Amino acid sequence: MEILSFDELYAIHQSAMQVLEDVGVAVLEPTAFQLLKANGAGVDERSRRVWIPEYLVKDAVGRAPSRFTLHGRNSLYDVRIEAKRVYFGPMIGRLNILDIETGHRRRTNLSDVENLVKLTDALDSYRLIHSGAIMPEIEDVPSTTAHVQGYLSSLKNTSKVVKATARGRQRARDCLRMAAVLAGGVEELRKRPMVYTTVNPISPLTHSLEMTEGLIEYARLGQPVDVCPEIQAGATGPVTLAGVLVQQTAEALSGIAIAELVNPGAPVFYGCCSTVMDMRRGAIALGAIEAGLLNVASAQISRYYGLPSRGSAGDTESKVIDVQNGYERSSNMLLSALAGINYIFYPGTLESAKTVSLEQLVIDDEICQMAYRAVKGITVDQDTLGVNTIAAVGPGGHFFGQEHTLKFLQEQLIPSLSNRQSREEWEKAGSKDLWAVARQRAKDILKQHHPEPLDPSLEKELSSIVKEIEKRGSDPSSLCPQR
Repeated sequence: MEILSFDELYAIHQSAMQVLEDVGVAVLEPTAFQLLKANGAGVDERSRRVWIPEYLVKDAVGRAPSRFTLHGRNSLYDVRIEAKRVYFGPMIGRLNILDIETGHRRRTNLSDVENLVKLTDALDSYRLIHSGAIMPEIEDVPSTTAHVQGYLSSLKNTSKVVKATARGRQRARDCLRMAAVLAGGVEELRKRPMVYTTVNPISPLTHSLEMTEGLIEYARLGQPVDVCPEIQAGATGPVTLAGVLVQQTAEALSGIAIAELVNPGAPVFYGCCSTVMDMRRGAIALGAIEAGLLNVASAQISRYYGLPSRGSAGDTESKVIDVQNGYERSSNMLLSALAGINYIFYPGTLESAKTVSLEQLVIDDEICQMAYRAVKGITVDQDTLGVNTIAAVGPGGHFFGQEHTLKFLQEQLIPSLSNRQSREEWEKAGSKDLWAVARQRAKDILKQHHPEPLDPSLEKELSSIVKEIEKRGSDPSSLCPQR
């Protein structure tokens, strides 16, 4: 799905290059600042402003791979990032959770992290797993160790690919150290990336100290980095969507340039978490339809540069699982999937991503399945056209007993949550709404699903790292938001 012409893509590119060359970006991390300076960028030492020439950006983009593989603890869950592959990644690390028993919002604790990750391990639609490592705070866990305790709890509850934090140099190093243990050593981790992260520029046009420190650490070890601006149109970026795309491209490509200067060939995503600000209340609107349009355009821009893409869809401003929740998240999830975004992030969240829900993760799994089915489209060939079967049945017959029906039944998505009973059947079964059905399914999964356990020796080594960091004591970095 495309909404921009080639001329419009080129205009966005040219405008982004003009911004980087004439306006510049602030780069607050000293190593990145000096790398850009040494490679031809103009700089102002006092303001930390950097003016990046187009040739430097083009060289960086040319070095970034168009495809790469992220490896799960179980190779069945390896994720191949390349053109025409779409993956959904759920949100885990939020400060708040809707309690599955009461339905009320409360703070997320470490047990919640374990349950959230365990649930996503069981749901087939999810392959790139956000983790407790990303949370700036976990209830009753010291801020000095939340990143490693959250990461270890996540690793113990899924054998899929798990995300970790880039929020500061030390936190990034802690998580990368644990990922290296999981991989069998630092060199094995370089060969087979097993962790990834997100780096959010601070809009407008600023690469913060902490996030850039994390970017450098991940890039050095060749672990994928999603450089993802989160512009709010009309507040931290232009009110026009075209203007947002220009600023977003300047922010993302300057971050990618830093990654490629640190380690040529480092895997990266061109990311989009941009949307509009609701001007009536001065707050972000992650469920806005404009977020979906920006994702479609961003998928095109990433293909223009030959870069993998990350988008954001599956959130809502609704506080509960209601009609607004459904239409906001499903429309943007479908748009992003049809656009060909490689990694679509945010399923499982509500309330502008302030809150996560076990029930919502279950519901979003079904929405993801619908999106995947839409992406597959309709196969038209001699067999699927079914002329011989139509002739065999003839006027007035039926197709229930035909071999063709059995052979191609998999063309239909059979939902596990959506109710297709008659009203009478539904009432006889208890008249349960979708929230109640999803809640029961989540409970059943948590009771019955047993994630593939960590090797005991690995778990022991990872636990010893967590204990070592607990003894370290001081908070290694600030708690800036990370999406």
